[in-house]
Amino acid sequence: MADFGSNLLSVVIILSSLFVGAGVLHVFLKYRDATLTLPVDREQLIRIPAYGLQQQIQDLQLDLMGYMMMGAVIFCFPFALNSIQAHITVGKFPWLLSITALMGLTYCGFKTWKNFSKLTKLRLGHTAEIATANELIGLQALGYQVFHDVQADGFNIDHLAVGKNGVFAIETKGRHKRNKDLRQTNGNGSSSGSDKKGYKVFYKDGRLNFPSWTETKPIEQAERQAKWVSQWLTKATGSPVAATPALVFPGWYVTSQSKPPFPILNHKQLVGTIPKLKTQDLTQQQVDTIIYQVAQRCLSKSKVGK
Repeated sequence: MADFGSNLLSVVIILSSLFVGAGVLHVFLKYRDATLTLPVDREQLIRIPAYGLQQQIQDLQLDLMGYMMMGAVIFCFPFALNSIQAHITVGKFPWLLSITALMGLTYCGFKTWKNFSKLTKLRLGHTAEIATANELIGLQALGYQVFHDVQADGFNIDHLAVGKNGVFAIETKGRHKRNKDLRQTNGNGSSSGSDKKGYKVFYKDGRLNFPSWTETKPIEQAERQAKWVSQWLTKATGSPVAATPALVFPGWYVTSQSKPPFPILNHKQLVGTIPKLKTQDLTQQQVDTIIYQVAQRCLSKSKVGK
């Protein structure tokens, strides 16, 4: 009976350590799903080229890592089991090893939390940019040339649309819809039955007002990046180019209570708004020259971060 008890205790110790990481991740997933919602439904987006293959590759990569970890666990399991049983039999508790193991588990739990937080933000940003790219297909049908993820000096331009009425530097911002703000659809917290627009963000006096927070940095970033595009294309083409910024919040109902400095839109408003803007009259030759320069920039192998 003592041997059975020591064996059982050894197995429990090993399995509990294995499930710590999974348990932490499960808690984070439950908390995220209970408090946050993606601004757009990913299943409703148009499939990008090779989407199916991309999903298969990601699934196989996860399977590969999983089998490698499983192999290491299976190989180490009998040795760990014998070691724990030996300590239990001797009756001498390995305090040093236990403290080291707990420190390792704590570190792994912390890294799980950090990486999960980063993954949540990347997932949000990826979904938002795909939603915007889906809508920009409509601009291509109107004769615009659209580029994505244009590499700049230490950052990137999410989307760049080039047409005869100008160059448009489009910055996409993903913002989670907080479940606690589900019924709060305007800036003063009203949730009356007559206003059923869903989640709303409005621009007023230089600030973006969300249901429970405000921001200014996206506006500054969009202006800064459009300025960079203007300077770069002016130098690259030899002709003055004035890029117009546009700020997009996919999945949000966007309004303005004062005149914004440039278009601040929902992603579905892009096709109806961009062609109406008369920021700069470009000849076909100028458009072709700009497209060539942007295309060359998109082929750049320089590593930049956003």
